[in-house]
Amino acid sequence: MLHVMIVDDDVSIVNILKDIVSQHIENASIGTASSGKEAIQQIKDEQPDILLLDYLLPDCDGLQVIRQIRHASQPAIIMISEVSDKQMIARAYNEEISFFITKPINVVEVVAVINQVIEHRMVRKTLNQFEMAIKGLNNKHIQMPDDADHSVKKLKKIYSRLGIIGVSGCEDLVKAVLWAKKQRVDYSLSEMYSALVDHEGELSSDEQQVYAVKKRINRVITKAFRVLASMGVEDPYNSVFENYSSQLFDYSELRLEMKLLEGTSNKPGKINIKQFVESSIVLMDNQE
Repeated sequence: MLHVMIVDDDVSIVNILKDIVSQHIENASIGTASSGKEAIQQIKDEQPDILLLDYLLPDCDGLQVIRQIRHASQPAIIMISEVSDKQMIARAYNEEISFFITKPINVVEVVAVINQVIEHRMVRKTLNQFEMAIKGLNNKHIQMPDDADHSVKKLKKIYSRLGIIGVSGCEDLVKAVLWAKKQRVDYSLSEMYSALVDHEGELSSDEQQVYAVKKRINRVITKAFRVLASMGVEDPYNSVFENYSSQLFDYSELRLEMKLLEGTSNKPGKINIKQFVESSIVLMDNQE
């Protein structure tokens, strides 16, 4: 049973989200709270798997709720807000939320995001169980087969569909995803970039290489972002757009980029590199 908690002071939003979860998410129980104080206690008591959390609550903001519950509960957090201020969204991701959704609520986006969170948690749980099983083996001479080549092929198949194979930075991105998959604790992007650099020579040289890796990965993910936005403008029912748009990127940001391409807005969307990397892991592991 998956336990989902919805925290919002707007009753209509709570009801919309309850209907979405009950109708589209299998085996889900639902809890609700209308204030930060109420939510903090319920989260500690109920230990939800997924938290749909409003950014602005009457007694505190969602970030304060996250900080209060982190020591007692580790739900996947989907932040929801009617405000799309870039600094506010950045602060939310700094608190290690999984996704940021802007109001008004879009059913397709919410369902896609929740399903992606579920898939990601399942993959991580399986990997953790596998690691524990291996640690329990006393025979140190047992060697596990190396599936890196198979993983690379699956990743490149996905990235080929996105039109980024051959783009400068794609090889770095593949290495970054494989590195991230091996991590058993949370990691920072700076750690990921640094791990891709062959540390030789002076520190200043290392810093330059790390910066170069960062720029290349940012460039190739931005390319994928623009490719999907273009697909969405031309044909929103395109299978690649439907399969990857809301999984690899924040759909609200992708919509901004689509509006920019359509000429109805001058505000571009933005990418979230860690979301793209983590989502690539899920897509890679789920691909046949």
